[in-house]
Amino acid sequence: MASLPVGSGRRALISVTDKTRLTELGKTLRTHGYELIASGGTAAHLRDQDVAVIEVSELTGYPEIFGGRVKTLHPAIHGGILAPTRESFAEVQELGIGPIDLVVGNLYRFAGAVQDGATDEKAVEKIDIGGPTMLRAAAKNFQRVTVVCDPAYYDELFTELKDGDGETSLAFRRRMAGATFGMVAEYNAAIASFFGGSAVIPLRYGENPHQEATLRLPPAAPGEPALSGIGLTQHGGKELSYNNIVDLVAAVKLVGDFDEPCCGILKHTNPCGFALGAGVPGLERALKCDPVSAFGGVFAFNHDVDEETAGILAKRFLEIIVAPGYSPAAMDRLTKKKNVRVLTVDTDRFLAGTRNRRRAWGALELFQGEDEGFPELEKWNVVAGDEPDAATRTALEMVWKVCKHGKSNAIVLGDMTATLGMGFGQMSRVDSTELAVFKAGNQDLDLEGCVAASDGFFPFPDGVEKLAAAGARAIIAPGGSIRDDEVAAAAAELGVTLILTDRRHFNH
Repeated sequence: MASLPVGSGRRALISVTDKTRLTELGKTLRTHGYELIASGGTAAHLRDQDVAVIEVSELTGYPEIFGGRVKTLHPAIHGGILAPTRESFAEVQELGIGPIDLVVGNLYRFAGAVQDGATDEKAVEKIDIGGPTMLRAAAKNFQRVTVVCDPAYYDELFTELKDGDGETSLAFRRRMAGATFGMVAEYNAAIASFFGGSAVIPLRYGENPHQEATLRLPPAAPGEPALSGIGLTQHGGKELSYNNIVDLVAAVKLVGDFDEPCCGILKHTNPCGFALGAGVPGLERALKCDPVSAFGGVFAFNHDVDEETAGILAKRFLEIIVAPGYSPAAMDRLTKKKNVRVLTVDTDRFLAGTRNRRRAWGALELFQGEDEGFPELEKWNVVAGDEPDAATRTALEMVWKVCKHGKSNAIVLGDMTATLGMGFGQMSRVDSTELAVFKAGNQDLDLEGCVAASDGFFPFPDGVEKLAAAGARAIIAPGGSIRDDEVAAAAAELGVTLILTDRRHFNH
């Protein structure tokens, strides 16, 4: 076996499917004094480029067997990677096991093979065993060993080697270990999906046509469509896009916050109309708020849709209708619209599967707990004006819940049963206030005596003053400004009831 004695030069093990910049990698490592060990195909590539390399089979004394299924799975490889310190090799020197200081690897293209329609037999052959094992071993031993799992990190590696005279920093090794475990986790998830552990559905594109997108779902029951794994059934219309799914989650969460029958209309995840009540009356009140924005929107219900309601929906241009159920006549009417996505939802199951928001930017993933419940409505604090009566309280609770679902800064105006105007996503709260009043005015909706909700505190009295001027007589907001007392005093002077909840619902 070709092995180095303890205390000798550095060694790097390379076994890659993606041979991008492989020659540059090999030559750079040689420049920094590394002896190179490589698996068969990688070694052949390097030798063709006149880069000196020892093949894995030369090191282990065993040829690759079973068509390459077994090549790096050997104590001479994994002992060289996993030994905690260089001094540890003294106890295994007689076994011919020497240190491996750097591991560069990437894996067989399993997901690509499946997407290309590989048979079960061919897909299984693309399940990499030695590669993930080797990478995980190196990542585990990051205190001594550097692991690099993607050519995207080569430039950083080269800089580390240059700055460290052939060595890498602990911070770099630790970060690369994390990236490696993440990559292996995604690889295993793709394999689990193939075997039914979850379903991965390629989407047409992401938010824009040049962005790739996929949907990962829990497994559906045998014979059931994939979406049933999250409590959805699609009955007609075009396939769901990335944006459709994002809108759908927002829509079901909105109506799911209400026990009373309700209808919500959304556009680009923002509510543009909402009303309490079932059937045609609820739908018509929701549409009054902003029928222009409702064009091409998502219509969500927390109750079954009847034929009369379906008749109104069928006459409109919209993207999605989602409800717990439909009457047979309503389903027949709506599914005749070929481009409209008609879905039934098991709300509890769907919401359970969409808890804990996740955002991802490449290797960075951000998680947070779900914003659930409204305990603040049980103990709000009236800081100006009179305690609201039962009808006003119901209206305030409605606009408060709807306000949670619009992008910050958010202002919602409403009467006793429906929204009247909404302002979302503006850079200042005053701008959102003016937008909400403007929207209501566009529909000739009377704001005299209305209620209002703000998803954040009023930093100055001007927001309350503008709402009062528009006709608002009761306002609910989180509070928390250093000027809360000043804002409350302004509300009192204007004859407006102001309620502070001490809990906010920002939606960024």
